[in-house]
Amino acid sequence: MKNEQVKLSHNNKVADGIKLFGFVNIVDIEFNDFTKDINTKNKDNNTNNSINTNNTDDGNTKKDYTCFIWNKEILDDEELLIWEKTISNEIKKGKKILNMARLQRIENNESLITLAKKHNVSVRDISDPEIYKKVEDYAYKGLEGIKPKVLTIVGTGRQSGKFTACMTLKNELTNKGINLGVLGTEPQSMICGADEMVIPQPIPICHVAPTILGVMKKIEMENNLTENDLMIVSGQTGIFANPLEVGTGRGGSVISIALLLGSNPDYVLLASDLLDLEDINKHIVATELLTGKKVIGVTVNSKKLFDSESDEEISLILRDISKKLNLPVTDVIGRINLDELLEEIIKLLKNS
Repeated sequence: MKNEQVKLSHNNKVADGIKLFGFVNIVDIEFNDFTKDINTKNKDNNTNNSINTNNTDDGNTKKDYTCFIWNKEILDDEELLIWEKTISNEIKKGKKILNMARLQRIENNESLITLAKKHNVSVRDISDPEIYKKVEDYAYKGLEGIKPKVLTIVGTGRQSGKFTACMTLKNELTNKGINLGVLGTEPQSMICGADEMVIPQPIPICHVAPTILGVMKKIEMENNLTENDLMIVSGQTGIFANPLEVGTGRGGSVISIALLLGSNPDYVLLASDLLDLEDINKHIVATELLTGKKVIGVTVNSKKLFDSESDEEISLILRDISKKLNLPVTDVIGRINLDELLEEIIKLLKNS
């Protein structure tokens, strides 16, 4: 899909990740505010509520696109109707479909499959509940060990910056000559440069940790990674996240811990949407107890935590937390104090 012209369904955190790291060109986004769009479309099915991303030939004409990406992961019952109708309309236009909804799969929708065959359109679901079967042989080999050092990113909760930290480290460390592989757990992972992707929530929970191990071994073998190289594993939600959100497919701490333990990391990075030292320490202590390994640094989600502060003010705040934790603390979005974290990772790899 490199450099492909795509249309997204939603302007959301997945879209933000694609804008920052994606290998595709976003030329249009269908929905800006989902609730508003549902209400409007229910009043007038012919109303066009699409927004323009300014990646156009001029101020009024949208570029054509070859692929439609539904990029909203969690849908309620009302949104499911919009999901089906929107994808149906795009299939009729002859656009191939990439579906990132976590629980709603085109493969399980007979009417959409029939429509896609009629229009000779390619459709693909990102989530794969049976991926564990496809990597079982790799998982058995993984029991013998993973050659590269493993850095797993865990979070304090949703939207704590795990994916941004993962892809920023990938790019920065690669530029510094570190050979590495990346296992992503966000739906946009593959079009942003990850080597492999696992969406863990639809997988039977007993298979999540072995699946992570198997996919890591697959990356190692296909990338010819050695003991001198690095594997980065991006986490989901947070280790204290609520696992009792009925019907959402989020999974909370159950998924987060399965990913953490399945990756069996040598090093752990905490992505935080908190600035409270006590809360950050709670996550560090719990993570280290679970893994027996040290947290080597903390990243913060500056978009969520800071408003009008200057880079200098943010740097001072982060340096104060860093001093109290005795760990590098960085804002990867603003690249504030980022060099300190990169130096720490490179030092650990050299001394391993």
